[in-house]
Parts: sequence; C-alpha cells; structure tokens
Amino acid sequence: MTLLESLIENNSILLKQKAETWEEAVNKCIKPLVDAGAVEQRYLDAIIKKTNELGPFYILAPGLAMPHDRPESGVGRDSFSLITLEKPVIFPDGPEVDILIGLAATSSDIHNEEAIPQIVMLFDDEAAFEKIRKAESTDEIIELLK
Repeated sequence: MTLLESLIENNSILLKQKAETWEEAVNKCIKPLVDAGAVEQRYLDAIIKKTNELGPFYILAPGLAMPHDRPESGVGRDSFSLITLEKPVIFPDGPEVDILIGLAATSSDIHNEEAIPQIVMLFDDEAAFEKIRKAESTDEIIELLK
C-alpha cells in the first residue's frame, strides 16, 4: 500500500475543510474511507472513543495527526486519507492540528513497516507541512507525493 495510490483509489484527499471540534475533524478525515468501503463506520467510532479514553496518541508533530485504531475495529483494507483544515482544531490536552492523515491498516506489520515510514518520509522535509497547508487542489497534493 502506498500513500499516493490509496489517496487516489479512495478519492480521499479533502482540502480546506471546516471543522469546529477535533471530533468533527476526525470524522471528516475517516469518512472518505468509510464511503470507499475501506473501513466500517465502527472504525471511526472506535477512534473517537479511544481518543476520549487515552488522549490524542496519534499526534505525530505540531499540527499533524494520524487518527487510526486497531485492525479489528473495522478495517476492510489498507488505506489512507488526507485532509487539511481551514483553521486548526484543538485536541484533548491542547495540541492544535490542521493536517490529518487517516490510516487504516489490516495488521500491525502494515502499520509499522509500511504506513509509518511513508508518513515519516513525507514529513521529514519541514517544507512539506507548508506545501500541504497551501495546496488548493488534490492535484497539488498528488504532485507533492510523487
């Protein structure tokens, strides 16, 4: 599974979205994967529930979150989504986030050995944050990921 292929296949890039709360932002992030049949609705519910219990353990860097849960929570196939927000939302414990990458992995191996390295590689370049935030079209995101 590559980030780029998954985003195209699932039509799961949404830019400049409006969200008032972190729950709304996570919903907007995971909904394209639900719509594409990659995950079940209960996967989204599990992410919200676990965030309320444990806090936003999936915040990877200032402004960047990767909401996800366990495969058994309703993952049908490995997939990603990517959304940007017009204004950051505040997660429990205070971090602000305006870029969310939804992850659905069918196993821990996929999560650790394929998904995480791709995200780390993308955001290893500090400029990627600004390029993603400024993107006005899905084509700009696709070009950045190529």
